Amino acid sequence: MRLSWKAFLPSLLVLSAMTALAPDDETVADAYDAILRGDYRTGEALIARLEKSPSAEIERLRNWLTSFREVVDGRDELRAKTFQWNLNHAMEALEQDKVYLALTFAAQAAPHAKDADAYSAEPWIATLTERALAEASERAKAHSWTKVVSYYRLLARIHPDDKQLEDLFEKAMRHARLEILYADVEAVERRIEGVSYKLLSAVVRQISKHYYNKPDFKKLGEGALDYLDAICATHKLFDVFDGLGNPVLRAEFQKGLSGQRRELAEKERVSYKDLLRLYVSIGQLNKRSVELPEGLLIMEFLEGALERLDKFTSMIWPVNARDFDKMMRGDFEGVGIQLGVDARTGRLNVVTPLENSPALEAGIRAGDVIDKVDGVSTKGWTTDDAIREITGPGGTIVDLTMFRPSTGKRITFPLKRRKILLTTVRGVNRTESAGWNFMLDRKEGIACVRLTGFNPDSLRELTNALNDAKSQGMKGLILDLRYNPGGLLDVARGAVSMFLKEGTVLSTRGRTEAPQHFKIEEEADFGDLPLVILVNNGSASASEILAGALQYHERAIVLGERTFGKGSVQRVLPIGKRARLKLTTALYYLPSGRSPHRKPDAKLWGIDPDWEVKLTPKEIRKVLEAENQSNIIRNGEAGDEPGMETVDEKTLAELKEDEPEEDPDAEAPLLTEADIKLLDSDPYEAPNSDPQLETALLLIRTKLAGKLPWPPRLAARMPEKMAP
Repeated sequence: MRLSWKAFLPSLLVLSAMTALAPDDETVADAYDAILRGDYRTGEALIARLEKSPSAEIERLRNWLTSFREVVDGRDELRAKTFQWNLNHAMEALEQDKVYLALTFAAQAAPHAKDADAYSAEPWIATLTERALAEASERAKAHSWTKVVSYYRLLARIHPDDKQLEDLFEKAMRHARLEILYADVEAVERRIEGVSYKLLSAVVRQISKHYYNKPDFKKLGEGALDYLDAICATHKLFDVFDGLGNPVLRAEFQKGLSGQRRELAEKERVSYKDLLRLYVSIGQLNKRSVELPEGLLIMEFLEGALERLDKFTSMIWPVNARDFDKMMRGDFEGVGIQLGVDARTGRLNVVTPLENSPALEAGIRAGDVIDKVDGVSTKGWTTDDAIREITGPGGTIVDLTMFRPSTGKRITFPLKRRKILLTTVRGVNRTESAGWNFMLDRKEGIACVRLTGFNPDSLRELTNALNDAKSQGMKGLILDLRYNPGGLLDVARGAVSMFLKEGTVLSTRGRTEAPQHFKIEEEADFGDLPLVILVNNGSASASEILAGALQYHERAIVLGERTFGKGSVQRVLPIGKRARLKLTTALYYLPSGRSPHRKPDAKLWGIDPDWEVKLTPKEIRKVLEAENQSNIIRNGEAGDEPGMETVDEKTLAELKEDEPEEDPDAEAPLLTEADIKLLDSDPYEAPNSDPQLETALLLIRTKLAGKLPWPPRLAARMPEKMAP
């Protein structure tokens, strides 16, 4: 049972009273106890009094608290200054009738407000919202859907619980999505390849048979019609499809869709057969009007239907099947480089070579600019272009010509493609041998392991990482599951079994699937290891299973922010030769019996941390930047080659991407260069620190030093005077 922070007040008051009455009885153990219960301020006060009788132990704890305070002190001040700076600029922009700029500043202020509800209800925000909605509506009439999406996305940051805004955003996204997917005939043909009515029929039957709840096929039909209506209102498609461009034929198609919607609304019960009949009727209507390709009609019909089912059921179309299979396996055949964009030239570059890859072995380095592939210039290439040309069957050769900024030289690397395994375990920083150092505090024996997914090899990777950390001196562990989207259920269960000796992990229940109960009764290799788990709103699915099970059994302290809330189980069902249906077939339940699944309008979902530490957007950026830097493999130090020289302007000019030609008919951007410069001029920068990680570090240090058990349960939301 989770205790609220109020439950701890009596013990804290007793401690304070004892302190006042009997200061001579205070010990460092009292300070350890206060810190572990979330009251680091009382711990500081105790240490200050105990310093009258100095010792190495007191000095060590004082240093830890000082280090912690350096991180957490100033966070409130930074929030307040950031909020006020954005607020002032938002109001000024609104007075100047720069609505979108004002909206951008207001959205940036929102995460820093002391009371988010009060902020979103302020009169000036109401005025801004009304004017922003009016501008978005005008953009919608002009069919500028990507701009409309931008308005609604910013408004949603200010009003996160506004259902009307959510609906408007989703509608705009449908149009923007269509413009991207079907930009030209070639894109259409590539996307619809292998799509047929047989595929549609198979998908609908699988939903009827295996979905975890009884499907509401009437809602599915309404969603399908919504997507087809969106096609008729996306003007950029009129140039791609002649039938849509014909106003008479388009009107006939729209009128027919409206008639189908009325017929659907009049039906009391709709079966999967009725949904298939609906498609057949629409297909006939299409043939006598706009004559859209059948594959496109099927894809959009199904996409709209599945959207009404749930957020996690989805189609893997034949065009995407190969990439999906790679993602599920966690491997691909190529040379092993992570792609980025070079800021000086705009060309694709190497963020880092990957572990155990031909690129790493050949000497390719982070920062190398990809000049040519098999002798062909990469000027104008997109990431997709590079992936298509560089990856390929194992055993084949690809020549990569790299420009190395540190030397000003071009180097050609002939690389033999092979299978590249994408690892999911990270440490604190890279070693010289491209491995990982897992020790965050080597002196105290505190390790940090970041798990980024639950792929087939993740359990093996985690086991190896923990054994490496143990050999490096690990006595306590911080397991970082932030931004871990989940993965395989069996891998999550295996991860729990590494830390928990016995107990229930989870159970699953569905409409047609037999209930399953997963328990552990085996030797846990790290069953006594002090453990803190870091989570945030990007921790989902298998991450929530791992964190929830260890939290319930009081095996670990969970720290950070409430998790995403994906408590559903998907099965990947083959549809024909190449397509797949990722279908929700069950919900999973934590050992407490509660599912973390976030249902519409839910007040409770996910895993609530024992100790809540929220990060601001500025702090999140710093944390992600640090993580990205730690992932880079330094394949030889920059500038260690003889003859290093400054890159000349001629070389830069050769490599630099051409500036895109201005389209005289294009709309003006929502923000001018001056606006962007102003937005980037925020003088208040977050420090290079990770408050969540530093809080976990203090807890682990204190637990190990004090040789104390974790408290029965830290408060889910600590009061301001106790929490950083």
